Amino acid sequence: MKNLTRIGLIVIIVFSVYACTRYDYDQPDTFANQAGFKRHFGFPVPASVTDLYYFADELGADVKYQLGFVADHEAVEKIVTALNLVQREPDFSSSIAQEFDWWDADVIDGLTPYWKRSSDEDYYWLLWYDTGSQRVYYIEYSL
Repeated sequence: MKNLTRIGLIVIIVFSVYACTRYDYDQPDTFANQAGFKRHFGFPVPASVTDLYYFADELGADVKYQLGFVADHEAVEKIVTALNLVQREPDFSSSIAQEFDWWDADVIDGLTPYWKRSSDEDYYWLLWYDTGSQRVYYIEYSL
């Protein structure tokens, strides 16, 4: 019986590791990051998108995904349209983001995001676009 318990525990650990989304938060433009882009936006990475980073936190009850990249206005509009986001000041705190070299919270504070939340208010999508640097900051998370 002990062996079955150990085998069950091993299976759970292996399944948990392989069930998580692959990403490379410290390397841009990897295959895993491109797959994350397509997964969240519903279309392949446009040629104008570069310096693409991706992070996923799927452990626990809540999830969080962050993407940072450089893109032209056309690519940003395509994302905004695909996700049906609206640009306006949020009526909630969006300080849930993980800090990375490619995620500049100070820049984000000065931008008005495109965003939406689910009807039951437990899932959020936010996108900030810095027109000067053409840097996009995107976070999607549940509460």
